[in-house]
Amino acid sequence: MRRAVKFRAVVVAAAAIAALGVTYAAATATASQSAAATAPGDVYKATAVHSIGTANAQVVALSLPAGTYTVTGSAHLIYADKASCYVTGGPTMATPRGSGYNEASLSATGVVTLAAAGKVQLMCSSEKALPAPQDPAANGTLVATRAASYQNQGTGAL
Repeated sequence: MRRAVKFRAVVVAAAAIAALGVTYAAATATASQSAAATAPGDVYKATAVHSIGTANAQVVALSLPAGTYTVTGSAHLIYADKASCYVTGGPTMATPRGSGYNEASLSATGVVTLAAAGKVQLMCSSEKALPAPQDPAANGTLVATRAASYQNQGTGAL
C-alpha cells in the first residue's frame, strides 16, 4: 500500500508540473502576441537596390499596418540624369538639374496615413537612361515611424 501512495503522489506532482508548464506556455504566447501589436513609435525599415528607367519603378517597399506614419525615403542614384523619386502617398524628391549621369542622392520626409494595412513604395525614374552596362540604378531606403497623432503646425512657430 505504501508504494501505491507514493505512486499517486508522483502522478499528482507530475500533473501539477504539466499544468504549470501549459499555463507558462499560454502566458508566453499571449505576451508574444501583445508584443506583435503595433504601437506609436514602432519603426519599420527596408533597403534595396534596383535598376530604374524612364518610367517609375519600385526601388523598395514597406508593408505597414493601418495608421499614420512619418516616412523618410532616400535614394542614392547612379547613371541617372534628371532623376526623380517619390514615396507613394508621401513626399516627392528630384535632382534640381541634370546630374550628367553622375551619382546623386535624394531624400525627403513626409506623413503617410493608411486607412487599412497596405504598402508604401519608393518609386524612382530617370529622364534619360543609358544602355547597359551603365544601367541607371537606385539604392533606396524607406523608414516609417508610426505616430500616435499628427499635429500640422503649418510653417512652424515664428
